[in-house]
Amino acid sequence: MSRQTVVIAEDGPYLVSGSVPLALQVITPNAEGASWDWVRGRSFQANASYALCRCGASKAKPFCDGNHAAIKFDDGLVEK
Repeated sequence: MSRQTVVIAEDGPYLVSGSVPLALQVITPNAEGASWDWVRGRSFQANASYALCRCGASKAKPFCDGNHAAIKFDDGLVEK
């Protein structure tokens, strides 16, 4: 198995490699209504490497479709 990594691309997606499995995790409330447990939700077919949307504009969420470039997404992580 290759090393699992996640790299944050400047003004772009999370770049995931190393066959990292991907699934939604949902917080469920307890009897009092407070956040309590994580429950595994939908799983996604993930390749050995993939890009995850960080800008919110992808039409293929959770995967990146390149819309970060079209909307000129600025993650604010690097002073320009």
